[in-house]
Amino acid sequence: MDRLMTVEYEQDRLAALKQVQDQLRPVLGESVASRLKMFKNGTLCVEAPLSATFMAWLIDSVLVNGTAIGLGALYFVSSSVPNKDAGAVVIAFTLIFVLPLLYGWFYGDGRGVGALLAGTRLVRMKDGSRVGLRKAGWAMLIRTLLLPLTLLAALSGSSGGHEDIRVSIDVHANDQLVRL
Repeated sequence: MDRLMTVEYEQDRLAALKQVQDQLRPVLGESVASRLKMFKNGTLCVEAPLSATFMAWLIDSVLVNGTAIGLGALYFVSSSVPNKDAGAVVIAFTLIFVLPLLYGWFYGDGRGVGALLAGTRLVRMKDGSRVGLRKAGWAMLIRTLLLPLTLLAALSGSSGGHEDIRVSIDVHANDQLVRL
């Protein structure tokens, strides 16, 4: 019974979203209207284009992972200890896990350097609220380490049946939507 009610509720939400998209298409344009989404609480948002989401991820990943690998390489080049290659690997491997946490906690409002440059913001799918300091580090760790694995799974055709917890929104288009 609960499953049936959930399916009917989701169908009603999708129908309502389609109706809103049709109404706002002349005002917002085809590109923005097609990216309209509805948070679980019914509030509308404009999802960031895949290219902007990818760009934000790429910038953050290169920044965080590049820094970790670069610091490991710097240790390798500048160290005079006999077993410096193992030390460099340990440093780089440790920092690949530590730096995303620190970086995410520093940008707890959902806008790291990548998001700022790409014009996106990472928000919660349930209500559009910001990720917040408590979970931002973990979200960045997932973005920089596990997202490449997810991308590989998506390219291989495996959906995994997961439900989105967070979504990247288009900051400029959402401002447009709010002004309506």
